[in-house]
Amino acid sequence: MDASHLQDSLRELIEPFVRSHGLELWGIEAPSSPRGGTLRVYIDAEGGVTIDQCATLSKGLNHILDVEDPIPGPYTLEVSSPGLERPFFSLEQLKGYTGRRIGLKLGSPLQGSRKWRGSLIGVENDAVVLEAESGSVRIPWGQVKKARLIYDGTT
Repeated sequence: MDASHLQDSLRELIEPFVRSHGLELWGIEAPSSPRGGTLRVYIDAEGGVTIDQCATLSKGLNHILDVEDPIPGPYTLEVSSPGLERPFFSLEQLKGYTGRRIGLKLGSPLQGSRKWRGSLIGVENDAVVLEAESGSVRIPWGQVKKARLIYDGTT
């Protein structure tokens, strides 16, 4: 199963369970190796999530994943809040963070760099627009491998 199909399969299994607990599925990071790794499930809610909510979801998701067995090989399940330096899994998630600093890692270089940091100007069509040190840059979302909020201690 390729990474895209695995992500879709995991979302179909996990999201209804997370929603049934009044929480939002922020994102999923699946193990990248068939020899094992960590399945990270990020949950969120208005006002944040508690350790008890993470523990409850972890127990329930362990059961669901054991029965459905969507991941080949061994893995460790980790359920947590996205945290202060939250990862972004979609352009839609970025829209609420205009003006905040974000970091991006790209699959291939853009203007000679795979790593970009700057203030989020906005989202246009299928691209992220940043105010970086070198000026404004438009980065197609399809090139983004990882996106993360940069915590600056003020918000």
